[in-house]
Parts: sequence; C-alpha cells; structure tokens
Amino acid sequence: MKVIRYGLHFSTLSVAVVILWLARDVELGDRILNWRTFHYGLIGLLHATSIIVSLRDRKLARPITALGFATLAVVWSVATPLLAFWVGSIVWVPFLLARPANASRATFLFLLTGSVIGSSGYWMLVRFFWLRSLRSVDWLKTVGLCLVGTSLSCAALTLLPLAHSTLKGDVESLVLTTVWWFAFSLSLYWSEMSAHSERSVLERPSLS
Repeated sequence: MKVIRYGLHFSTLSVAVVILWLARDVELGDRILNWRTFHYGLIGLLHATSIIVSLRDRKLARPITALGFATLAVVWSVATPLLAFWVGSIVWVPFLLARPANASRATFLFLLTGSVIGSSGYWMLVRFFWLRSLRSVDWLKTVGLCLVGTSLSCAALTLLPLAHSTLKGDVESLVLTTVWWFAFSLSLYWSEMSAHSERSVLERPSLS
C-alpha cells in the first residue's frame, strides 16, 4: 500500500500553484538573489503541506511530526538558492570564465545546481519522516526527474513571449517551481509503484 494518496496529493499541489501565484506580490522578509525569502519559504511550505494532507495513514501525521517536517522543508527551501549560488560559484564559474560571457547559460547552470541540491535535501526529509522504504536508486530517480523538469522548463520559457512583460519574473518562477514540484512528486509515485511491484513479485506463489 502506498504511503501517499497521489490523487489527493496532485490535486492539493494544483491548489498550491494557485496560492503561490496569488502570493507573488506579498512583500515579507529580505531578498535573496533578487527574489523574496518569503516566497522561497512558501514554496517549501506548500509542497510539504500537500504531502502531509495526502498521507494515507493519518496517525503518521501527528501535529509535532508534521510541524517538524514543514519547518525543515521551509528552512531547506530558503537555504537552497544560497547553497546553489555557493556550490555553483565553485563548480561552474571556472567553466563560464573560459567561455564567452552568456548570462542565459550561467542562469541555466545555477538552476540545475539548485535543482540537484533542493531535490536531494528534500528527498532525505521525505524519506526520514514518511517514506523509510526509499532507496538510493529512488534518490537518483528524484534528482533525474527534477533535472529533466528544470531543463524542460528553461527550454519552454525561452519560447514564451515574455521579454517585455511586467510579469516575466513571476511567470518564470511559477513555471520552474510548478514543474519541479510535480517532477519531485512523480518521482515519489514512481518509487512507491516500483516497490509495490517488487513486493508483488516476491509474494507471488512459486509454481515449482
């Protein structure tokens, strides 16, 4: 039996997308890398809440446990862009300096770095609190899907006519976040379905 009710989870995640968009103009806290700290925290809070309300066994979601998970998700969401900037500066800056200046390439590489860092840390939180059955191969699924999602988002955004739109930054942030959210959750679904299939094969009576 799956730990998360994914029909409910993806439905609440869709509502979270709407909430994130409506909160785009909220001004709380200091800015981090030209984007508001409040919004980074909100990204973590909304997805964490979506997981909590979708748990199949409500006994797992005791208030103190749910609060701990949501709090750590918020902290990690706020910390991720800072870590991505720090790690990216070490990993990518020498590469970027060796090539002609290209702001789009630099942004893309830093976004990929943030995707890996964010998905890895959040995956560990989900595993620690709710899905202890997750394995290393499941972490690879999560990181891989999040990287694909981020790459496709960046590619799609280059095709949108947003260059002169006042909502350009808000739309880009929403698209990147939404696709990343669903990629992360899809990886959890994939992992749980794979584990269920493996258990079914092992429990199947032998004909020999």
